[in-house]
Amino acid sequence: MAQDKIVRLRKGKKGTLRQGHPWIFKTQIFKLTSSVRPGDKVTVISNEDKIIGRGYFNPASKIAVRLLTFNDEPIDGAFLHGRIASAVEKRAFLKGETNAGRLIFTEADSLPGLVADMYNDTLVLQILTLGMERLKGDILKAVREVIKPKFIYERSDSPFRKAEGLKPVKGWIGPEGNTNVEIAEGPAKFIVDIENGHKTGFYLDQRGSRRALRAISKGKSVLDLFCYTGGFSVHAALGGAKKVCGVDIKTAWLELARKNSGLNAADSVTEFIKGDAFGVLRNFCNSGERFDIIIVDPPSFAKDWRSVVMAVKGYKELNTLAMRSLSAGGVLCTFSCSHNISNEIFSKLLKECAAEAGKDIAILKRCRQDKDHPIVRSIPETEYLKGYFLKVS
Repeated sequence: MAQDKIVRLRKGKKGTLRQGHPWIFKTQIFKLTSSVRPGDKVTVISNEDKIIGRGYFNPASKIAVRLLTFNDEPIDGAFLHGRIASAVEKRAFLKGETNAGRLIFTEADSLPGLVADMYNDTLVLQILTLGMERLKGDILKAVREVIKPKFIYERSDSPFRKAEGLKPVKGWIGPEGNTNVEIAEGPAKFIVDIENGHKTGFYLDQRGSRRALRAISKGKSVLDLFCYTGGFSVHAALGGAKKVCGVDIKTAWLELARKNSGLNAADSVTEFIKGDAFGVLRNFCNSGERFDIIIVDPPSFAKDWRSVVMAVKGYKELNTLAMRSLSAGGVLCTFSCSHNISNEIFSKLLKECAAEAGKDIAILKRCRQDKDHPIVRSIPETEYLKGYFLKVS
């Protein structure tokens, strides 16, 4: 260890890590060896010279060190190969159900700063941190050996990279495929835009909730707000809905939603309209038109803790209007993907919405991100998506 690049933590409580959590903040660091540079692999030790683990360092971020291991082991090509193989093995359940899924989920797979999503034969890679950027060569070698994708597309254009001092990167690594990739999810088929779509192209984390919606849609009228490229809408139609109306603000997403509807022979029951979800919902509420099922699945309203108050206001307005726009005994499928909105906050605001709307609510189902986005209890940040199917009467 004498020649390692060392990060030494402060004494006592100031230098103590949360049990099992891989983040070390600047304020927890006492000193580091003079040879440490941004992006370097480092050994983290306590003030008593006990090895805490190994990870990578970046002073540009508030999270100065992200640990890849709590053990005394080298971080090299063999290490990354083993981690990636372990992550992929945990997703064996996807086979037979879908050819699209998240194979690597950052801290949840002990690979902070790395995301890998598979869409049919194309792997979409996101590198979010400087430390992972430095390991990119070994990562690519490992994913080619373990996952064996036909094509690899990099979508390292997240705003998180700016905090790490990195510029956005988008494009093919190696042979070029098609940026519009067709996937299958149960009986549904979708075209995914991996170049311009949200996240890496599709909301893979909502797979379980889409499946649950399909099971309750027969004979129902369905309103899908923030419909994006039609994930919920298509599943509702395939479940036998009599009418599905998808709403989004962006023309490109609606065009793709219509293509996805056609791909599933669902055109006869689906309609996609452009508009602001708040305004469209107010119009339906005021016009007296009612739906048996309404899906409220907005993008994150709370990017950080400072925006929580405004986010709660937005969620309350949406969900109150949605409850008023449901048929008697209708079902509200409502979600929040904001990590900063805890389940306790979300549950409380839904009760307040029901009181304001003059409705009673009963929980039919509690929703979380699907299993390929595992939740690690010692890392609360890995649990971000929460939702409910509520019977509203």
